[in-house]
Amino acid sequence: MASIKTPENQTLALAGIFQSVHLCKTLATTGQCDQEELRGTLHSILTLNSERVIDAYGGSARGVSRGLRVLRSQFVGNDESRDLDLARYALSLIQLGSNVMADNKTVEELRIGISRVQSQEGDVVEPELISNLANIYRSSISNLTPRIMVSGDPDYLNDNDVASTIRAALLGGIRSVVLWRQCGGSRPKLVLQRNQHAKLAEKLLLE
Repeated sequence: MASIKTPENQTLALAGIFQSVHLCKTLATTGQCDQEELRGTLHSILTLNSERVIDAYGGSARGVSRGLRVLRSQFVGNDESRDLDLARYALSLIQLGSNVMADNKTVEELRIGISRVQSQEGDVVEPELISNLANIYRSSISNLTPRIMVSGDPDYLNDNDVASTIRAALLGGIRSVVLWRQCGGSRPKLVLQRNQHAKLAEKLLLE
């Protein structure tokens, strides 16, 4: 089997991270989000045993097209196109995901919880499945550091459905961090390979 440790796979997983935090910010500030983008992010949580990284996002780069566009803007855009909130959320999520991977107890809790959701029928964006994914995040990850503090409109943040969807999206982001690490991603490489990731994102968006 070919190694998954390729720059293209790292770019896909990074796009998954950026799509997750984009969803969180959009939900926190508007109370809603694009359902296809949410589906791509949540699909990755339930795809744990694929040999191809792209299968985690539904088998096509379209599953993380928003994340690819955000990645491109963040890495090679001008100051006006960069979003400091998204950069902050993404870096915190990468650190949190790394801490999750180092905690065997949490990894096992996640495996058990996700296996239960995998056995359920229905679309991953249905409220019941989103609620179950959110509960996994809340019980297994929310007490770890760094805590991801999403800013937004209190009316939306205090809405149970919106809060659950944000937690589920964050769980999807953690899944992408794990994938990114498995693909050879690291913080030093992230700094050095920004232009390469942006070019690969452009290529993937055209496919």
